[in-house]
Amino acid sequence: MKRRELVEALDRLAFAAELEGDRRARALGAAVWALRSLDEDPRELVESGKLAEVKGIGPKTAQLVADLLDGIRPKIAEELEAKVPAGLFELRRIKGLGPKKIGALFRELGITSLGELEHACAENRLVHLEGFGEKTQASVLEQIRALQANAHLRRRDQARALVAPLVARGGVVTGGLRRGFELVELPIEVVVTSATEEPPSGVHLVQVEPRQVGVQALLRTASPEHLGLLRERAEARGTTLEGIDAVDEDGVYDALDLLPTPPERREPGVPLVAKGQPRPPLVRREDLRGALHNHTVASDGSATLEAMRAAATERGLEYLGITEHSVSAFYARGLDAARLDEQLRTIAALEGTPGCALVAGVESDILEDGSLDYPDDVLARLPIVIASVHRRFGQDRAATTARMVAAARNPRTTIVGHPTGRLLLSRPPNDFDVEALLDACAGSGCAIELNGSPHRLDLGAEHLAMAKAKGVLVSIGADAHATHELDHLDHGIAIARRAGLAPEDVLNTRSLAELRTWLEARRPQ
Repeated sequence: MKRRELVEALDRLAFAAELEGDRRARALGAAVWALRSLDEDPRELVESGKLAEVKGIGPKTAQLVADLLDGIRPKIAEELEAKVPAGLFELRRIKGLGPKKIGALFRELGITSLGELEHACAENRLVHLEGFGEKTQASVLEQIRALQANAHLRRRDQARALVAPLVARGGVVTGGLRRGFELVELPIEVVVTSATEEPPSGVHLVQVEPRQVGVQALLRTASPEHLGLLRERAEARGTTLEGIDAVDEDGVYDALDLLPTPPERREPGVPLVAKGQPRPPLVRREDLRGALHNHTVASDGSATLEAMRAAATERGLEYLGITEHSVSAFYARGLDAARLDEQLRTIAALEGTPGCALVAGVESDILEDGSLDYPDDVLARLPIVIASVHRRFGQDRAATTARMVAAARNPRTTIVGHPTGRLLLSRPPNDFDVEALLDACAGSGCAIELNGSPHRLDLGAEHLAMAKAKGVLVSIGADAHATHELDHLDHGIAIARRAGLAPEDVLNTRSLAELRTWLEARRPQ
């Protein structure tokens, strides 16, 4: 059982326990939080006998985790899940519905599924239910319909997890995942030369002869417009695209005397490139020299400063930005001036010691009027200021545009973080004039973020291409809150390549010395 599956299993038990008023609910909830925040492998901690020493996990819960990891169905699972209709677990996908409200829906209205909940909303049954009301009912119904519309979509991290075992055995992933889409449609097609087992739900295997792999993968990955160009070229050479034998996609392009078009650029408007012609380079993961947006246990991260630095060093990064939440972000343990000073001293003390360099900074909340959190004298001491919106999402288009433009024009802003504020499949982007924001960035010289968290991937490819056209630098950020989340950079790279970004378009492809020169030049004199 993988960590994600382990956490999901415990989360189900915690929910069922709270729904039933079981006294074990608090301990199970604490274990879920602890395992989500854990950097170490839970199985290794079980084997060493140290899992029970982790905060939030006692001896009984440690044994429960051990059983789950060994595939043993615990007695508590049989006890609790026998009392809770399976459909109630699905109701947790609706924001605002915790165990208490779901329990009320079950006991008062007999609701046991999303379908029954939708019907109850349609008949106004939630309006007079204690703890609900008209607004809650409208929100619930809106979310249910959004879930129905997006049922065939998955985030990139979810899609990658589905196909990972097949890729490890030589399968070729096709479609939106390969093309760098922020959201991936199911089923995901994987081209294989042999199929010995059933694929997971949401994945479809396409079994072909080895000589057909190239064309079949290409046909299932490229846009219709790109395939049209390839067909025209094949016909001009007296053949057909489907008639080309090749064990991989590069072989198809080679047969047509073309340089291979990367999957992320097989899009309308992107021309074919003949052999011998120049082709603009696309940014690659190995081009990134550092990551500038990261958190530690000082705010809402789960790893220490030292652990984050070690993980960055292990991944070959030259520098790591430490940008905790600012003081107004009380919900994320934002740092007041004294705690920020303490962290700055810690970072300064590590200067010159083995490991990647640490660059001090902060993720400053953009306040409602567009100003930044902290007084100017505090911001003036920080090499990196990532200006981000985390609250007050309900402003109208004009007010939100003014707010974002003001932040971008602030001379203390280094990077505008996750600009639209969207959470994929969860929260829509803020409604504002993104082009006006990018114009403000171009005017002030600050960078715009491509937040690599698979929950965000913000900005998206369309607006990143606009940023490139306007000469606005892009910072590909991990927004890592744990060591393994530094790998969010991979998702960011996929989106950046889809947008056509080259290494020179990306701020954190610069060396440490080049970055410091750029940062110093941006500081108001």
